[in-house]
Amino acid sequence: MDSKEQQRDSEPSTLCEDSNALQASPDAPSSEKQQDDSQPPTPPNGGFMAWLQVAGAWTIMFNVLGLLNSYGQFQNIYEADILKNESASTIAWIGSAQFLVCYLVCIFTGPLLDTGHLQLLLGIGTVVTVFGLMMVSLCHSYYQFFLAQTIVTGIGFGLIFLPASSVVSQWFSTRTPLAIGISVSGSSIGAVIYPIMLQRLIGQIGFPWTVRIMGFMVLGTMLFAAAVMRVRVGKNPRKRKVIDLRHFKDKLYLIACLSFFVNFLGLYVFYYYISLYATEVAGTDQSLANYLLPILNAGSFFGRLIPNWIAGRYGLMNVQIIFGVISGALTFALLGIKTTGGVVAFTVVYGFVSAPYVSLPIPIVTSLSPDRSVWATRLGMSFAIIGLGALIGSPVAGAILGNSNNRNWTGLIVWCGVMFFASTAILTTVRIMKVGFKLFVKA
Repeated sequence: MDSKEQQRDSEPSTLCEDSNALQASPDAPSSEKQQDDSQPPTPPNGGFMAWLQVAGAWTIMFNVLGLLNSYGQFQNIYEADILKNESASTIAWIGSAQFLVCYLVCIFTGPLLDTGHLQLLLGIGTVVTVFGLMMVSLCHSYYQFFLAQTIVTGIGFGLIFLPASSVVSQWFSTRTPLAIGISVSGSSIGAVIYPIMLQRLIGQIGFPWTVRIMGFMVLGTMLFAAAVMRVRVGKNPRKRKVIDLRHFKDKLYLIACLSFFVNFLGLYVFYYYISLYATEVAGTDQSLANYLLPILNAGSFFGRLIPNWIAGRYGLMNVQIIFGVISGALTFALLGIKTTGGVVAFTVVYGFVSAPYVSLPIPIVTSLSPDRSVWATRLGMSFAIIGLGALIGSPVAGAILGNSNNRNWTGLIVWCGVMFFASTAILTTVRIMKVGFKLFVKA
């Protein structure tokens, strides 16, 4: 019975998708329409080695997105002590620019991964990341933190992040959304553990040794990832461009990237400002407000799993669009939330409903790219676009919010809500271009 079910999972005839999903977009580059020898055989869609890739990717997401999403805790520490002479908006650039550096590096790692250099990327990326964290532990001034945490660590993150996003897709077919959701859920756990480590250990052993311990954690977990992860696309001697603009001739891919960009203009704003909103608007005690970021990330754990499992059955863009509408509506609901209990409930639910915007873009991009040999290149280019959104969004929201004497919380909330709805509208356009106005079609 189990063997029959596994066979049905691996048969493309059972996907019940619109036939367009199995064809190259008419706007796609010719290199994608003509698959070459680098194309791997049909993915096993399960098995020990396939799920081992998920475990390896989980540890990478635990470190990369876990630390990136923990920057709010770093900011609190910098504002209160180490960089207390710098403004909050200036300090925020360390975290925002780190996102951009990570995602921009993906442009360069994509072609390398497409040609099979997985272990090279994981090895160099691990060394650079750990070195950057060790340098952060020695920093005392703003420019030192920017160089070590934003530039060096950001580059290391970029070298190891894309392999986690791309390799899993090579080992699965119908179970791809679920497998990616499981791997990305590592970021939620990391973004809970790392902020609590910072908050608890600094008082006992100080900031330098706390960051060093985090660096050793990254080293240990990344050794596991490097040992188990394997790429299924063989090394291809054909040279690839770092930025291949021909991919943007594919209108579906281009508009989908625009949707992701617009969403990231607002997605991470609450990661930076929900604690401040709780203390200033809801009168929340500071000790509880410090835990709102881990609470938000804990809520996102299930938001990376359940929606991805649903997407595997009912369609990637269908689920993304539904959760986009819910996220936008929830954001506007914050306008009426003025109590501590309400803010905590909002934080949990927001973490859940907004999480698919981190876990679903990866399978959406690969589903729009029939040629598996260029998946990493396309993902790298899309991540660079997403990084620009992450860089711009939080500073813009901070400018809208204003200083402590004249807060504009309404403007900040409206900004986030509008970005969710605009992104959803753009992705709906992609769905219509792909399958038309049919409602009950997997897309």
